[in-house]
Amino acid sequence: MKGRPRVLETVYPVKTMAVSVTGNACFLNCSHCGGRYLGHMVDLKDLPCALRSKLPDSILLSGGCGPDGAVPLVSSLDMVSSILKSYGQEVKINAHPGVVNDEDARAISEFASVISFDFVLDDEAIREAFHGRWTGADYVRAFRSLRKGKAKVVPHVLLGLMKGKISKEYDAVEFLLGENVREIIFIVFIPTPGTIWENIPPPDIGDVVRVLAWTRAKAPGLSISLGCMRPKGRYRQELDILAVRAGIDRIVLPHPEVVDAARSLGLEIEKKTECCAFD
Repeated sequence: MKGRPRVLETVYPVKTMAVSVTGNACFLNCSHCGGRYLGHMVDLKDLPCALRSKLPDSILLSGGCGPDGAVPLVSSLDMVSSILKSYGQEVKINAHPGVVNDEDARAISEFASVISFDFVLDDEAIREAFHGRWTGADYVRAFRSLRKGKAKVVPHVLLGLMKGKISKEYDAVEFLLGENVREIIFIVFIPTPGTIWENIPPPDIGDVVRVLAWTRAKAPGLSISLGCMRPKGRYRQELDILAVRAGIDRIVLPHPEVVDAARSLGLEIEKKTECCAFD
């Protein structure tokens, strides 16, 4: 397609370690997540040992949210800084803060190298998925506050957040393009066992690809990633190949057939080993 980048980055983030500042705990119990993904992260108290055993180049610093939709990162920043100083090796930080207030946004944006910011404008989806009392306007405020610091802020747009249907994701992308963002990471709703929405199907693949292709057409110079959070199996196989054809720049943990498909389009493949939010 017109605007298709000639290089596809394939990302296998083995050198980025996910760390939770709240362990397995999350106040929200979101309909689509239920805290299930926190179990795959390193607990902050185990970080010193994990650094020595895993030898990461970077850390995704995240955790469960409080009732305000924010991850309580700021209270742990001194501890993280002390641990990394004792470790003695440079480790980049990708912070995942949630809907932070302005004061915390300043602290986080000065501490981290990169900020991964989930961006939602759909007030109904916020209520249904997060059980939250905040609104899309709060995401706008937090996003703008985070961008005032030194860290690069990379917005993430979850496709299918509203019970597996595309809702106001186009509005979210329109807003972000109006804010002159350089990149957007798209992720896709996963029906996750043990969650409230475990039996809701993921969004139609065609609907997902249309968002990606529309974004590429709207912003030929934008860096577009398909992130790690998306369904596996046949769904991933079909989506990944179509996403490459739609013009994405990078893809995390691609289906094995993607590289051959990309090369058949005449694309050069570059492999990366850290979270796709890093340059």
